[in-house]
Amino acid sequence: MDYNPINRQVLPFRRRWHVIAEVDLAPLLADHAAVRRMCRSVEALADRLADVPGHEERFAVADQIEQCIRDHVTITSAFLERMFAGEDLAFGGGLLTRILLDQITDGVHAEDVIEALRVDVLDPESVETLGYMLRCLFDSCRRALDFEELALLSIAGPRLSREAREALEHILDTSAAGAAA
Repeated sequence: MDYNPINRQVLPFRRRWHVIAEVDLAPLLADHAAVRRMCRSVEALADRLADVPGHEERFAVADQIEQCIRDHVTITSAFLERMFAGEDLAFGGGLLTRILLDQITDGVHAEDVIEALRVDVLDPESVETLGYMLRCLFDSCRRALDFEELALLSIAGPRLSREAREALEHILDTSAAGAAA
């Protein structure tokens, strides 16, 4: 706690980093890479659903989704708390709220997908619905990651070191190039 000698009261401690370096972004960017790998696994499974993959493969993808989404929420929340706690972010507050709402939406959708993947026998009549659910999940997760990275560029702005800014821009450029392919 900080002490204000004028008012003789204890003020809440406000953590504020003046510079966000690439090393500060490393856990978040590693997590984003893991989510993008999960998206590729989910997309690959969606592409092969007509072949009716076995329960081992479906369960493995379900486990990957579950762990990845859980880790993503934990890592992102911790990062945002460390970087922006105690700051008065008029514009940025809305962006941070949007990030958290996207995580809730993706988490709920992921639970539905996980449940659908973990059935013992995949009903041929539900393959099309499951394919749609998988595609919605990986599309939403990819868009959420892009939004998070763009939001960080916007909110952190001048606090980003040159290397941190370049790392975010590179990931966004790579993501955009992958989406166009």
